[in-house]
Amino acid sequence: IRLTQDGVFISIDNPRWAVFTDTNSMDPVIDTGMHAIEIIPVKPEQINVGDIVSYEDERGIIVHRVVETGNDEKGWYARFKGDNNSFIDPEKVRWEQIRRVVVGVIY
Repeated sequence: IRLTQDGVFISIDNPRWAVFTDTNSMDPVIDTGMHAIEIIPVKPEQINVGDIVSYEDERGIIVHRVVETGNDEKGWYARFKGDNNSFIDPEKVRWEQIRRVVVGVIY
């Protein structure tokens, strides 16, 4: 990150801009009008507990925080929870379902 009188410059490889649908599950971190900078991860080691990650399932694209990662008989997985939810998402999310990792939220 470089800060000058002309602005703030952040060097991120292959960044993506994200706009969110407010479902209230990630309040107050992600709420109405928030945007983010995301990256497309290339390996599971880029996904860590505490990261905010988008993944795809039968409901569509879900954006929640990683609460667990591990390996089982089917390979790598992550478990997720919305910050404002009282429950962990029920399914184990597999690598092929991962879409993006949030690296910065713009308020």
